Amino acid sequence: MKRLLLLSVLLLSGFWACGATYRPADVPNVQRADRNRYVSNPDGILSASAVARLDSLCGALRERGLAQVAVVAVDDIAGGDTFSFAIELFGSWGVGSAKSDNGLGVLLVRDLHEIRFITGGGLEGILPDALCKRIQMKYMLPAFRQEDYDAGMLAGLAVTAEVLAGGTPDLSEPEGELSGGAILAIVGLVVGLLLALGILNYYRSRRCPHCRRFTLRQHSVEQVALTRTYREMEYTYVCSSCGATVRRRVRSERGNRFGGPGGGMIIGGGGFGGMGGGSIGGSFGGGSFGGGGAGSKW
Repeated sequence: MKRLLLLSVLLLSGFWACGATYRPADVPNVQRADRNRYVSNPDGILSASAVARLDSLCGALRERGLAQVAVVAVDDIAGGDTFSFAIELFGSWGVGSAKSDNGLGVLLVRDLHEIRFITGGGLEGILPDALCKRIQMKYMLPAFRQEDYDAGMLAGLAVTAEVLAGGTPDLSEPEGELSGGAILAIVGLVVGLLLALGILNYYRSRRCPHCRRFTLRQHSVEQVALTRTYREMEYTYVCSSCGATVRRRVRSERGNRFGGPGGGMIIGGGGFGGMGGGSIGGSFGGGSFGGGGAGSKW
């Protein structure tokens, strides 16, 4: 009898384990372990290659100061309300800058057949609710209906990044499904545009304000201020052509992975994009969410 009771308890425990759903506190915040990561994919819904591409895209957006983006893909959530879940989840992570609220949270719940965007107040003018909805309907849902979650997520985030970068992608009414090649082309164009902007900024910042040649060389770097919310660094450059010394100060959010002069707000002078290195844990910028965004079902 005792064996039968024990077996029943074990079977029941296994049943509930298989049917477990996520609460906001259960979703792994991958940014804490590795500041180069922005995609939480605990159920393996997205492939490793798709996650890597999305991480790269989100990192480029953060480097340019356009947005902080977090992506979550799970099988199911407690309560079944993606809006409330996303607000609590991404709000608790502090996605976005505390100053500008430029956070974007993207939640995919496979068992509910739903994709949800939530936007911080600083993005609501750039990504209004109707535009978020159109991106989902045109670029994401056709692939999701075919259970191609990689293609849908990559296409949707690439177009969103293009909008954030000031582009004007085709957002007319959806007429058909995008091919895999078209999706890769969109992703490549957006990432290429962001990288090109970073390279251009880098070379412009190498220009000496005295002799106008592109021959500034970094000589030293010193931390001049550190608060709870930001870090301020002073970079000293010496021109190899005329010998002039140029000092520039850069202020960046705490937890920002971009430690070079392109990673934050420049206090006087120019800056250039620095990707930083390593995979030390980080955090988002303390942003918050109101109610902007949209959700779509397939």
